[in-house]
Amino acid sequence: MIKRVTAGAAGLALALGNVALAAAPAQALTGASCEDGAWGWSIANPARYQAGPHEAVLGLSNAVRTVTIKAPTGCTVDAGDTWRVYNGYFSAAGTFNAEEAAAGKDTDRVSIKVPNSNAVAGDEIPVKLKVNDSSAGIPGKWDVDKSNAGSLVLLRRTLFKYKGVTDWMNFEEPYMCRLDVEGVAALLRASWTSKRYLGYAGRTVQMEYRLTDGPDSAWDNRFLASERTDDSGYVEFIDFVSGKEEGPDGVVIDDGPPCGRTIVFRGHYGGNQTSSGTWSDGDAVSEATIHWEKYRPGLKEEIDAAGTAKDCAKLEELGYEVTHPFRDEALWNYVFWLGVDIGCWEDD
Repeated sequence: MIKRVTAGAAGLALALGNVALAAAPAQALTGASCEDGAWGWSIANPARYQAGPHEAVLGLSNAVRTVTIKAPTGCTVDAGDTWRVYNGYFSAAGTFNAEEAAAGKDTDRVSIKVPNSNAVAGDEIPVKLKVNDSSAGIPGKWDVDKSNAGSLVLLRRTLFKYKGVTDWMNFEEPYMCRLDVEGVAALLRASWTSKRYLGYAGRTVQMEYRLTDGPDSAWDNRFLASERTDDSGYVEFIDFVSGKEEGPDGVVIDDGPPCGRTIVFRGHYGGNQTSSGTWSDGDAVSEATIHWEKYRPGLKEEIDAAGTAKDCAKLEELGYEVTHPFRDEALWNYVFWLGVDIGCWEDD
């Protein structure tokens, strides 16, 4: 039964002469809350697409999604009440059971059709919503019948791809502290017209990071760099570890990811009115390790002592030793930045 609970007049007595008449108790009545209220519906998309509740992201094949219907505030549905939410691209239907009726919502898994033309992307397509009161005993009669219960917007799926791997942006590994780390991929977009994915040119893509543990281990919009895709959809990031971090209003005061930790990078695209957002799977990158055991005993201690003493001549001598022949870029990086920090030479 679809019903609206109205406030009764409990405690109110109507006196007629010397006779007191108790007010009628609260009743369950069919009312405007159910017939005219704002019935809600929504479609759940994977979080990667950053789509809204009335949007459906489609690639080149039909997508299976969960559709939810929700009764208006103040409207009570009973077990056995049936419903439909649909248009030309999907059709969801169901029957409330006792638990769903108590919650005022129900779900259905549906297949959403792919359009034949890209021109449909971003259009607002009306959705119909119907609910049947099972207690009325009239199957097929829709007590709630909305010809336009909001609009569905279909979005073209976007994705990152690197060397044939979908949802992947490749970041150079290992990274070296205070040097750049590179990330590359192509941003592609589904073409419903040509039935294939094509490079998405001129789109702004961001490089995002998180750590593998601690308070910064969740994705939280920590953006390091922004680049635009070229004519083929290809994008390449070059950003310095421990550089400044970009926020919604540009560069903010932040040291970026700390050196010495495993850093997870990914590409991020925010989408637009016709196309979905997307992000790549996280690529965990570790810092380059210096294998001191490959070198003569005491080398690290001598380098560190020269740094502590700000002995530039000694540090330069040790720098020459580790680069002739050049065997370990990570070791040279260690010596070079120690010299920069104590003023022996400039970062050029």
